[in-house]
Amino acid sequence: MTIDAALLFNAIGLTGTVLYIGSYALLQFGLIRGSSLTYTLMNLAAACCVLISLSATFNLSSALIQSSWIVISVVGLLRLWLLSHRARFTEEEAELISGALPFLSKPAARKFLDAGRWQEVPAGTVLARIGEPVPGLHYISRGTAQVRLGGEIIANVGKGSFIGEMTVLSADPASADVVAASDLRHFIIVRETLVRMCDRDENLRQNIEFALGRDTRAKLIATNSALRARLG
Repeated sequence: MTIDAALLFNAIGLTGTVLYIGSYALLQFGLIRGSSLTYTLMNLAAACCVLISLSATFNLSSALIQSSWIVISVVGLLRLWLLSHRARFTEEEAELISGALPFLSKPAARKFLDAGRWQEVPAGTVLARIGEPVPGLHYISRGTAQVRLGGEIIANVGKGSFIGEMTVLSADPASADVVAASDLRHFIIVRETLVRMCDRDENLRQNIEFALGRDTRAKLIATNSALRARLG
C-alpha cells in the first residue's frame, strides 16, 4: 500500500472517531437524543468510516464491532421510519401539533396526543379555579374562554391558546378563574400524566416549556394592550 493510500485510510478512520466522539458528546450535553435520527446517522457514518479504515490494517475484533454497529444502526433507522410512517393525525390533531408543538417528532407527537383526550364542554364550564391546582393542560380548538379575577373579565382566550400553562407543571394554584364563554372544544392532558411524560422525555419537556412560555408571552402582550386601550 502506498503512503498516500495509508494516509487516506487513516483520515477516514479519524473521521469515524470524530463522529463517534461527537455524537456521544452531543448526547451527554442533552443536544440530541439516543433515539434521534441525528444520533443514529452519526453512529452509522462513524462505523462505516472505521470499518473502511480497517482495510489498511485489518483487525477482526474491531471489524466485528463496526459491522455490528452498522447493523444495529440500520435496524434503528428502519424502526424510526416505521414509527414515523405509522403516525397518523386527524386534521384537528395536526393543527394542534403544527401550531403549538411544531418541533416534536411524529412519534412523540402521537404519544402526546394519545395521552390526552378531546372534549366538548358547554358555556359556563369552569376550566380552572383560582386558588386550586390546575387539573390539566387545555388547548382550545374551538370556542372562547374568559379569564376572570375578582369577578372581572381580564382576558379572553380562543382557538390555539392554552389554559393552565403557567402552573400546570409546577402544581401551583391557579391565579385566576377560567370559564368557557361559549361552547368549547379542547384537548386536555391530565397534569400528572403530562409531568410523568416530561420527566421521562427531556425533549418533550423542552418542547412543552417552550410552547407554554410562548403562549404566556402572547397573553401578557394582549392583556397589556387591552389595559392600555382601556386606560387611554
